[in-house]
Amino acid sequence: MLSKSDIPLANVIKLLTSFNTEAGYLVPTETGMSKSILDAHGALRSYLAQNEIHDFDKQGKGTDAKVTEEVNVITSKEIVKTTLSLYRPETKHGDPRLWIYKLNQYASPYNLLAFIKLNEKLFLFNASDKQLINSDEAGNLQLVADTPLAELLQAKSDYLDPYAQELISKLEVIAGMGFVESLRAGDTGVGMTLETLLGINANSNRAPDYKGIEIKAKRVRGAKNKASNNVSLFSQVPNWSLSSCKNGMDILNKCGYVDSVTNRLQLYCTVSNSPNPQFLHLLINENENLVECKKTQNGNSDSIVVWDLLNLTTQLEAKHKKTFWVKAKTKKNESNNECFHYIEVEQTQNPLTANLPALIEIGAITMDFTLSKKATGNSTRDHGYLFRIKPSNFDLLFPPSKTISLLGN
Repeated sequence: MLSKSDIPLANVIKLLTSFNTEAGYLVPTETGMSKSILDAHGALRSYLAQNEIHDFDKQGKGTDAKVTEEVNVITSKEIVKTTLSLYRPETKHGDPRLWIYKLNQYASPYNLLAFIKLNEKLFLFNASDKQLINSDEAGNLQLVADTPLAELLQAKSDYLDPYAQELISKLEVIAGMGFVESLRAGDTGVGMTLETLLGINANSNRAPDYKGIEIKAKRVRGAKNKASNNVSLFSQVPNWSLSSCKNGMDILNKCGYVDSVTNRLQLYCTVSNSPNPQFLHLLINENENLVECKKTQNGNSDSIVVWDLLNLTTQLEAKHKKTFWVKAKTKKNESNNECFHYIEVEQTQNPLTANLPALIEIGAITMDFTLSKKATGNSTRDHGYLFRIKPSNFDLLFPPSKTISLLGN
């Protein structure tokens, strides 16, 4: 289990993300090290498959179907070639297994091991090795200088393509308008108003908003223009065929509550890796490669809905290949209507999708239910199953972002 790592997984993800690098992670147990058998959990299997290293789903069982790959182990002094063995035994349902030859020379139980693919080669390093990664005075992880790992992980170059520059110019014009009155009341007003000013018509198309660029507006407050609330990455309905609840009404009947004002059955809540007031929480089902929402109460745990991890990573990659997170200051006018001043853009690119399972597991990415029963009939209002992240966690999911002022100063 990644949670048993002797170094915080989130800190390592943050460090690698700063170098535009995603990884597949593994934490060997004492039993695994002694038996030379390690479980290939779901997140690691996804990383290996997505990077065209190995697909366990296409592998047969037994010794004859075993596959070996060359892996380059990065130590503090050199890079050593060894062999990675990948197989599915005839017993125990063929649960995926792997082994790295001579692993005990490079790692101890509960060290955090990271697989990375660079220049079409597979590398492995021990993130718990203080000769490769140590902490600065503030406790932040950093690469030890003059090591093979530091040489391999070079920060990526800056980027701003012509379409991005074109969009920046349009946003600068809007910023020059100062505070503009919201065209819609409520949370979605900040995004809808900006899209209208840009001439973007509202639609249900999941494609990026502007010539391949996704636009997300968010309210900010304070002198440092920080957004404290979670922002939506994408919406994805559950896999109903694999879920215990087959639709929104099933979820409401099992997990909803009656609102004291409207007297309607509803479920508006954030679900993370630990139970919320509705006793709901998310977990990674490693064997089935699923994200699962469960209700755990009074010692009983019931599955509510599930999502395919592959579908989630596909949505994330498609939606946020290039994203402008536009920051807006907010105030009320004389009529008590909300107004926005769009002041700044944080540009992200190419999310590290292999980090998604780990970020859900540690609670950095959450999911919001937005369900309520309609006033008449037996149907639901459904505003999406929103996978969200705090802006402060961007550096766990995206390579280094670029912040651009729209105010010309």
